Amino acid sequence: MKKNKVIKILIIFMSTIFLSGCWDIKDINKRSLPLVMGISKEDNEEYKLTLQIPIDKNENQIARIVTGKGETLENVIGQILTNSENAIDFSQIRLIVVHKSLANNEQEFRDLIKFLMGSEEIPSSALVALTDEKVENVLSNINDKLGVHASSLYDYFNKGAGWAPELVSTTIWKVYQSSYLFTKDIAVPSVSSGKDTVLMFNGSEILKQGKVIEKISPEESELINLLQNKNVKGKIENLGFASVIFTNSSIQYKASIKNNKPLLSSDLSIKINILEREVGIKNERIMKELEKNIKQKFYDLLEKTQKSQTDIFGFGQQYHHLISYNELKDWRNDYYPILKVNFEVHATIE
Repeated sequence: MKKNKVIKILIIFMSTIFLSGCWDIKDINKRSLPLVMGISKEDNEEYKLTLQIPIDKNENQIARIVTGKGETLENVIGQILTNSENAIDFSQIRLIVVHKSLANNEQEFRDLIKFLMGSEEIPSSALVALTDEKVENVLSNINDKLGVHASSLYDYFNKGAGWAPELVSTTIWKVYQSSYLFTKDIAVPSVSSGKDTVLMFNGSEILKQGKVIEKISPEESELINLLQNKNVKGKIENLGFASVIFTNSSIQYKASIKNNKPLLSSDLSIKINILEREVGIKNERIMKELEKNIKQKFYDLLEKTQKSQTDIFGFGQQYHHLISYNELKDWRNDYYPILKVNFEVHATIE
């Protein structure tokens, strides 16, 4: 009997210990889960933080916009956490929209990315986009559109293969990593609020070791995706006398050094379907014209980026086994401007 009594007491005692471990758990109904964060600092003023928080859909809006200002981001976040009626859980942030004026300040932008990477609450897998527009306008634009839902801003960058081949998706950790890369620069999407849609893609901002260097068009962004072996299935090319759609693509590289100068052979293979053509236009002419157009666009963009010494293609990574680490540190300045690329395009009709 005594033995059973002791066992019962132990069970009660252990149950009390396990239950006490849940004392600080917040009910899901008492938590706010922002999906999009906007950060700006215009005219050297205080930081402004904007959150888009989904709410139960009613006849007027599907998301509420919460803003705060402060000298530091930690200060702004602290204010919002204190003043919010619910506990705010930043772990569901999927997109961070940064104002261009803040991104143009190299040191402040570096500090921002470092802060986001070091945050335990904000996921480093969240996407980053830049905008010239007021951040709160971009985030609140969702409430003016019919037939959209709270995650539409994030979903804009995740349409799936074949729907938006020109879009680039860049995460916080990729932006952070790029600050320490010698042989590759990155593209960050530039967006604004759309008139009839949630967002409008305006091209990409090129970041060189964390610094915004120049902007490229949506068509050039599409070419970057193609050269980085990202499938641009669904891309439609108008040749004037015919229109084609890409169904698949792949690229191969072979790097070499000759007379202390870098050489790169690049073979791009594209599979296409012909959507329409003028009467009498043969397949051979369509393929040759397509190959010529892509080659011309590539060499134009290569010349542009060599002048600005920004290796947006990441060609320098092909030379890790050919150039010493110490020399690769000067890849952008010494090697990339004199890089010769033999770029071949091979189109086939499915």
